[in-house]
Amino acid sequence: MKLRTVITSPKVRAQIQEQMLYIAQDSIENAFAWEDRVIAAVGKLESMAVHAIDQDASERVGFAIRKLVFEGTYLIFYHVDEAAGEVRVVNFRHGARLPLAEEP
Repeated sequence: MKLRTVITSPKVRAQIQEQMLYIAQDSIENAFAWEDRVIAAVGKLESMAVHAIDQDASERVGFAIRKLVFEGTYLIFYHVDEAAGEVRVVNFRHGARLPLAEEP
């Protein structure tokens, strides 16, 4: 199993935190549990970055983007750089939200 370094941008960390704060409006306990699960899912990309390439997202940003569907609701977009041994998480959003122009 080949391990890669997972790099999560400050933008993605802020997107996850924003969602966590939204969940916390109903339940702080649920928000922290959700955050633990999403962090674990992102961490697994170090060895399991094998999701199919998302053609639409790739066309929007100009390079190969893969998509992980988290808990059937959230989308985690990432790029695998095999030469550098890295997985770069480039976007996170709720699946019901359409991407902005600059987002995968």
